[in-house]
Amino acid sequence: MVGCGKRPPMGILEQCHTVGPTARRECAKIGRPAVRRYLASTMIAALVTASAARPALPFDWRKRFIDPADGMFDVAPSPGGSGFVPVPIIVTEPAVGGGFGLLGQYVSAPTSQGASPDRTMVGGVITGNGSWGGGLLRQGTFASDRFIYRLGAGYADMTLPVFPFGGSREIDYSSKTLLGFANIRYRIPGSAFSIGPRFIYRTSDVSVDADSPLGERVSDLVERYTGRKQYAALGVSLNYDTRNNPMTPTEGTNAILRYDQYSSAFGSDRDFSTAQLAIHTFAKLSDSWTLGGKLVFEAASDNAPFFMDPSIDLRGVQYGRYQGNEALSMEAELRRQFTPRWAGVVFGGYGRTFVSNSRLFEATDGVWTYGAGIRYRIARKLGIDVGLDVARGPGETVFYIQLGHAWSRTMD
Repeated sequence: MVGCGKRPPMGILEQCHTVGPTARRECAKIGRPAVRRYLASTMIAALVTASAARPALPFDWRKRFIDPADGMFDVAPSPGGSGFVPVPIIVTEPAVGGGFGLLGQYVSAPTSQGASPDRTMVGGVITGNGSWGGGLLRQGTFASDRFIYRLGAGYADMTLPVFPFGGSREIDYSSKTLLGFANIRYRIPGSAFSIGPRFIYRTSDVSVDADSPLGERVSDLVERYTGRKQYAALGVSLNYDTRNNPMTPTEGTNAILRYDQYSSAFGSDRDFSTAQLAIHTFAKLSDSWTLGGKLVFEAASDNAPFFMDPSIDLRGVQYGRYQGNEALSMEAELRRQFTPRWAGVVFGGYGRTFVSNSRLFEATDGVWTYGAGIRYRIARKLGIDVGLDVARGPGETVFYIQLGHAWSRTMD
């Protein structure tokens, strides 16, 4: 009989793997527990030896972040044009005191030229005034690109300014917001149009800084929108898209017409509506020069919460600085391509607001902005630029870190 710590004879083990009465008798002498212990210790030793013989491969940052086509830094150099794109977020918006965040997105290469890539994005940000937020976005196509979808959810605890009565003095309000939305569109065969329904759900817990000089007066006007409220809307979106690159286009047009109806029938605490017309067009003047134009008109009905009233959206203008029942924002951008990777832009804009029935806001006759920026193609196969813009608006200069085109927020 073989003891616990003794190795059985090799000849006997070999016989245990054969058939016949001799093997069965020898195995019975040795005892099945001892054989099992020996085989287990032998396998563990083999695994350890194999692991030690195969050293861990070091991370090759050049292979991951250097594009072999031109030897330049690139965050998505995979052969198929798909990849994970990590992007640090530097917040330069004066309304929140700047900040920092991180965005990670996995981008799948489009199946055809000009088609939008499937993207999954997760990110978060924290700002200088203590605001923070995070969210998830998924967009893509299915059924051979006949359907386009966009789904998202997020949470934000924000402190933002509002500028009431057409003056330069601001008052802060805090908003804890949970947001979810879904949009699916059908691509009309043989055309660049797509159309489909939208659903938006948000809960907002809003409070106003009553201790500020304007606090008491503003609090009386917005009291019905403070506290915890939920807003739910069903809407429709009509899109037209001929862009050659959905991330940083240089040719084509992207136009969007949206209408959303917030109603108690969908679970909303208040009934109101919002609408948006956004047109972005791009034309190549030569191999090196591209001219782009943007026009965005937004409107909200009289019963809309003050924080959902539209505002002028231009580089060089602080977020929420000019609000009203309707807002118009127009911008032109001229781009010069210096090398396949590097480009520069100059831009200028005009905006104004309209007020039909508001005791909180006053109409703005006209706001002019201008600026310049630099671009670097950080993901060549995906057509993604990063860049820095410096913009001048009324009484202030604002810096922006861009990912993709500067108008990406209003394009779809």
